[in-house]
Amino acid sequence: METLRSAPRAFKVLVASALIENVGFGLIFPYLTIYMVADLGISEPLAGVALAGYTMSGIPAMILGGMLADRIGRRPVLLMSLGLMSITFAMYFFASDFLTLFIIILADAFVGTLYMPAANAMIADVIPSKDRPAAYSTLRIAWNTGLFIGPAIGMLIVSAWSIRELFLIGSAIMAGAFVMNIFFIPETKPTSVATEEVTFRKMMAVSGNRPFLMLCVMTGTLWFFISQWMSVLTIYVTEELDFSDSIVGALFSVNGLMVVLLQLWVTSKMVRFKRSAVLLSGQIVAALGFSLLFFVGDLEGLLVCIVIMTSGEIIYMSIVGAIIADMSPEAERGLYMGFSGFVQSFAMGAGMFFGMLFLYLLDGDKVIWLIFGMFGLVTSLGYPLFAKMIGPEKDNPAKYGHQPAK
Repeated sequence: METLRSAPRAFKVLVASALIENVGFGLIFPYLTIYMVADLGISEPLAGVALAGYTMSGIPAMILGGMLADRIGRRPVLLMSLGLMSITFAMYFFASDFLTLFIIILADAFVGTLYMPAANAMIADVIPSKDRPAAYSTLRIAWNTGLFIGPAIGMLIVSAWSIRELFLIGSAIMAGAFVMNIFFIPETKPTSVATEEVTFRKMMAVSGNRPFLMLCVMTGTLWFFISQWMSVLTIYVTEELDFSDSIVGALFSVNGLMVVLLQLWVTSKMVRFKRSAVLLSGQIVAALGFSLLFFVGDLEGLLVCIVIMTSGEIIYMSIVGAIIADMSPEAERGLYMGFSGFVQSFAMGAGMFFGMLFLYLLDGDKVIWLIFGMFGLVTSLGYPLFAKMIGPEKDNPAKYGHQPAK
């Protein structure tokens, strides 16, 4: 609350908007895989294709969102995304087969993903470099407050009616966030930065920044295996462990509640250490949580794994947003945010597709958790290389002083 009180209005509105938006998102996404498989009768491999399509459709949108945020401003992109999401959420209600649902998923992911690079650039616009870890953590708390409230409400709705009604309620929530932003969110794009033509070639030229590209690749490895939390785990819990749909919502709520309670405290501790060491530790802990799913079959063990996975996620996310912001030149913040989101979205899409495919090929065998856990552990070895690429001063700003991109 102290962070919010002293922050510019744009940041306050963005935090409130993120909370409302993610109540709607959290209401729906934990149940989307179950809706496809159990309600619409879509096979697990096709459900994996749909989930991969969700993130893959977000890839061009992430790039376009970054371009537009630099070209026309942050505010129009945020409004465009929220307004169109209220429409695509309602469209899920009318889905009846795979093709219809797949088209809706592609549209929903595209318009929803426009939001992220503009929101991240807005924070970099209004928050000084030294305060960005706390700012990005505060925004993450708002998101996860929504992801805690949304699944909890969804659990009640599913118990009383069905999954289908969730989509209409989610649509109304998105419309509320849209209206709030119309009246209260200001434009924050720096007036000192000249508006230049932004092209796809210029976006991809960002990859020439080798340390930044390395960071994007490493965050991609995290999202490749952690995306199983949003796809394979929901089916595994309901079909292989035979828990009810409402348990899925409860697990997502535990994840969200932990972030709300612990994220800022963890961030305040993590900023004291080398950034590469924090990212390395977070990924190892998250991978360990995934691996331990191999050994559990009861609710208590499942909760322990969720707590461990979420702890790793909290550690990792405490500083990664600030690192990306600091490596982004002022005139190209939207581009850099869009490119990092592009890599993460591609990794998530690939993770969801291969996760659902492996679940089908392995016939639900729990060895899938060892596969993804080991992937997370092995790829975490890339962080020491990242540390060498950026040097000790940028890797440990608490010791040497902060050096954001110019």
